[in-house]
Amino acid sequence: MSNFPALEVVIGLSFVYFVLSLICSAVTEAIASRLEWRAQTLEQGIKNLLSGSEEITSTGRQLASEVYDHPLIQGLIRPKKARAPKTPRPSYIPSRTFVSALIDIGARTAAKRKHPDAELDEELVAKIDLVEAIGGIENARVREALFALYREADGRASDFRRGAEQWFDDSMERVSGWYRRHVGRVLWITAAVVVLLLNVDTVQIASTLWTDDATRAAVVARAETVAREGSDNLDVEETARSLEVPLGWNLFKVGDEPQDIPNDVTGGISKLLGLILTVAALSLGAQFWFDLLGKIVRVRGTGAPPAASDAIRKGEGGETRAGEGAASTA
Repeated sequence: MSNFPALEVVIGLSFVYFVLSLICSAVTEAIASRLEWRAQTLEQGIKNLLSGSEEITSTGRQLASEVYDHPLIQGLIRPKKARAPKTPRPSYIPSRTFVSALIDIGARTAAKRKHPDAELDEELVAKIDLVEAIGGIENARVREALFALYREADGRASDFRRGAEQWFDDSMERVSGWYRRHVGRVLWITAAVVVLLLNVDTVQIASTLWTDDATRAAVVARAETVAREGSDNLDVEETARSLEVPLGWNLFKVGDEPQDIPNDVTGGISKLLGLILTVAALSLGAQFWFDLLGKIVRVRGTGAPPAASDAIRKGEGGETRAGEGAASTA
């Protein structure tokens, strides 16, 4: 029997949360992929960036449409047969690709203005310098931003490009925050559904782990294996099914089996608290519980520290004093 049952209960709960969080994350990711939330959020972020204000403007929408129609961006979209036809948008755009497309759009507009009677070809576009390309962008707010970056770079094209790419990356950091918050809200809902369907009661599971030594040992052993070997090859479905903790609803009392529907106020409060705690725990995500699980398993593996010797307590480290006038040995 372990000398650290409380710590093992924490390990067991963390492992249960980790496995179920993987399920919630997989469901949420499937929903996000099916509804193309990443692509939609990215498009909104680009429209906001090109509007240059807190509201999306018509000029921002127009320039965003031109950017998305550019061959550099079109090449990032999945083939038509491999995607839903409603939103042909990429879910990720590299900053260098975005800046190249934006400058090329400005260069082509500037070339048309400079040679209105000539047929536009790549040779004419290639003769447009960077200042002319920035001036050719038909969006005053974007022109203002790019000229500010150009002045900051002292007219050096390479420094300007790095600054423009950083401008895009900084904006996309904010867009990533939008996406994470949106997915986080959906993860709460997914966690609530999973918890209610599987009756994942933290109070009940913790009680089982505390009182049942065999169940606790089995769960802890599996948790230590995953913490040591990693979760890359973990079969989530099989692991969830093999968890030896109370999951699922027992709506009717049969023999000695307890009924999961409480018949008194205390039982009802305990059940509600257990379900709420589980939802809150799963909403933290699988990575949080995997990291925590690894830390706790390492703490358990170190065991109790050895008793300090007299030398250590006196601050003498590994030295042993042989007495006055004697030599000291390490």
